[in-house]
Amino acid sequence: MAAAVVRSITPACYESWTDVAGDAVYEEGVDDFSDCGCDRLCAPDRGYPGPDQGENDGVFQTSYIGGFQHNRPASGVRGEGVGLPGVGEGDGISLRAIVLQQGDLRFAMVTADTVGIFRPDADKIRTALTEAGHDVDYLVVHGVHDHEGPDTLGLWGADLTSSGYDPAYGEQWRSTAVEAIATAIDELRPVASMTIGSADASTYDPVAGVGNVLHDARSPWIVNPMVGAARLVDEQGETIVTMLSWWCHPETVADKNTLWSGDYIHALRRTVETGSLWTTAPDRAGVGGPSVFISGALGGMMTSLSIHVIDPDGQTHVEPSFSKADALGQIIGEMALDALDAGEVIKDPKLSFMAQNFTVNVNNVRFVLAFQLGLIERDYQIVDGVVQIETEMALVDLGPLRMLTVPGELFPELAIGGYDGSHIHVPGTPLINPANPNPPKLDEAPVGPYLLERAMAGDSLRTPWIVGLGNDELGYIIPDYDFVLSESNAYIDEAEGDHYEETNSLGPEIAGVVDERADALIDFAAWLASG
Repeated sequence: MAAAVVRSITPACYESWTDVAGDAVYEEGVDDFSDCGCDRLCAPDRGYPGPDQGENDGVFQTSYIGGFQHNRPASGVRGEGVGLPGVGEGDGISLRAIVLQQGDLRFAMVTADTVGIFRPDADKIRTALTEAGHDVDYLVVHGVHDHEGPDTLGLWGADLTSSGYDPAYGEQWRSTAVEAIATAIDELRPVASMTIGSADASTYDPVAGVGNVLHDARSPWIVNPMVGAARLVDEQGETIVTMLSWWCHPETVADKNTLWSGDYIHALRRTVETGSLWTTAPDRAGVGGPSVFISGALGGMMTSLSIHVIDPDGQTHVEPSFSKADALGQIIGEMALDALDAGEVIKDPKLSFMAQNFTVNVNNVRFVLAFQLGLIERDYQIVDGVVQIETEMALVDLGPLRMLTVPGELFPELAIGGYDGSHIHVPGTPLINPANPNPPKLDEAPVGPYLLERAMAGDSLRTPWIVGLGNDELGYIIPDYDFVLSESNAYIDEAEGDHYEETNSLGPEIAGVVDERADALIDFAAWLASG
């Protein structure tokens, strides 16, 4: 049995503002805010319902966007009330809940258009589900790492020492998640079949390869070009839900944007659901039903920035923009539809899942300080002078699809290898940037088999996916051979070369811990399967 529900999670209370400097940073006395209250409507506006909370009080009601710089308050919803060709009306942020049930076994997954979630928020949703009487055996909460969604981590407030986490919004999106899961439980219906497939994005452009849709901003250049899609169909042949996998930061609109948006993910999902529209290229039909996007191993640094997207109309999109995000999303969406067209049909897919809690060391002094200042509300303990927190990982099998949750932004090479240059997928691109003053020491790189191959457990028909930022966001998960800190100011300043990610990582131990825990889950699943 399966069901999927889509809900808006646009913040209920924030005020608009005018970015006079055009830098997406609010500066008091320079930039103007509307002071129209939570609904952003003042007396002259059409549909004005009367005064509401915060109206004309002289206080800027902010809701901060997560990702990039501090002090980036939202000013509205992208395309609100405006028709957007190819992507429909508006481009708000949503939450999507999937419920899967087999016998008395029930699994739920929530994906949210936010920059990420910490485990305490996942636990609060679990508690709320239990208190409301909704029986869910295991829940995965996945923030897709949208850099144009709300700051649900608290790291992008007004300044370095101010949290951007709004407790009222936290309650809003968590209660929405509970309601969506409850609705999905009520709407469960039998799954007649499952179609699962993948498309190689590097094969669509003979010149750019995967470079038309994906850029690696850190050496070594190692990318996963595979677009994954899995569709569940009911007994009438209608789509219940389509799950989508792609490994790339949703940050196409970049740091000058102040509008809520799903970035390229919005157009990707919409393409799979209702089809794509181009000016000169043929239209493409979607498969109906809701689609759910899952970010994979997008660390190190899988990004939609710096790419030149050439769409089927012959237009080239270079600078950060919504048109670039729309084009990118539609292109990836069509690849996902191709994956389904060529996919394998599975009758009566089976469901199983397992999870494991464990503690990790926090070596990053910035994270420790954030805990101590309350910028990140999280329980921690100190053992032998080392700060430790609890996190979790899970393994979910749905037919041949195996989803492994990872509590952060895994570097792709930890999942697929590629140290031999086999995962470049962009003609003429070197494995190591020759201008890199502090390149990775590839002679110290780990040997395979790597995580995705191990997750297959010897079954060539099994399709493994990484669910990045699953039930937690512990920052970048970096191979220890390439973990380099600033000698003068570790974790605060970045070391010379491509080493920004270390400043947002727990430390050099986390990659090994994730590998170890993943193997424990994979081995346990194999033991169960063996009877």
